[in-house]
Amino acid sequence: MSNSPEPSCLPPGIPKSISKLHSLAFRDLEGRISDCESMAQIAAQLICKHASGYGKLVFAVCNTGRMLKALMADYYAAWHNEKPIEP
Repeated sequence: MSNSPEPSCLPPGIPKSISKLHSLAFRDLEGRISDCESMAQIAAQLICKHASGYGKLVFAVCNTGRMLKALMADYYAAWHNEKPIEP
């Protein structure tokens, strides 16, 4: 075990190499999450205007948009250490 301090956001005993790998993976998600959220919002706007006879489809698309928007907000809150990441 090294004498260097561990990052405070990790449980004791997690090697720094794992921390670096996880931080890189977390940062790598930003663009993909943002793209998904944007596409879901576009799909939701289009389907909510034109598919009134397809209730389950409208619900699924619109709910996906809301869920991805919430995921994006949680991502940024976790990034800025404003909200812990839930397991």
